[in-house]
Amino acid sequence: MTEFHEYSRYWQRKQLLRDSVPRFPVRRWWETELPCEIERVYFEAIKNSPTLLDIGAGDMRLKQRLQTAGYQGAYDTQDIGDEYSYTYNCLSEVKKNYGAILCMDVIEHLTLRDGLKLLDTLISLLTTDGVLVLQTPNARCVRHPLSTDMTHLHCYNIEDLWVYLTSLGLSVEGYRIIFRNPRFSLFNRLRFLVSAYITTRLLGCDYADNILLIARKPAVPKAQ
Repeated sequence: MTEFHEYSRYWQRKQLLRDSVPRFPVRRWWETELPCEIERVYFEAIKNSPTLLDIGAGDMRLKQRLQTAGYQGAYDTQDIGDEYSYTYNCLSEVKKNYGAILCMDVIEHLTLRDGLKLLDTLISLLTTDGVLVLQTPNARCVRHPLSTDMTHLHCYNIEDLWVYLTSLGLSVEGYRIIFRNPRFSLFNRLRFLVSAYITTRLLGCDYADNILLIARKPAVPKAQ
């Protein structure tokens, strides 16, 4: 077996970066009991999957919101923490495949090699036509994500993650996420637009705090 390393398919990924990176629209996140705007994107991606594995399930708030929104499949959880009860404490305990896998704010806590290796493992745990929903801080954000959590080890930009997942043969769409309640004054809206212009056009950074990728595993071709 070939040893995993972060330079796998390196020049293929570089070619994808040159040729075919799509635009990534912005969606909003805010604290709410019901799914907010970006969480509705998660829900649409996983709602028809009969089984779901939530990696880094944390305090279970996302599980509660997705089930409140109407997810009715089997919902399993994995986390190394000891404050809540999870289906699995270690990923090595997982012995079956899932129609959907959530990996929310996890890979930034790993080194680059371990983070990419985790993605490969999660993809191998997907069923045919399965979907991986991946969220992580945005490395290009002007508010640097390493400044908000001392356990963050590596940051990713959306273009690199898009090409990495695409190079594995998945169909991938992406979003940039801002932390913003939709109810704010006209003055604050104008201030946001001005700061967004300065951030992107003058500083060459991004104002979006997080990034989200939805990667779908292709169906196995039917036998002739």
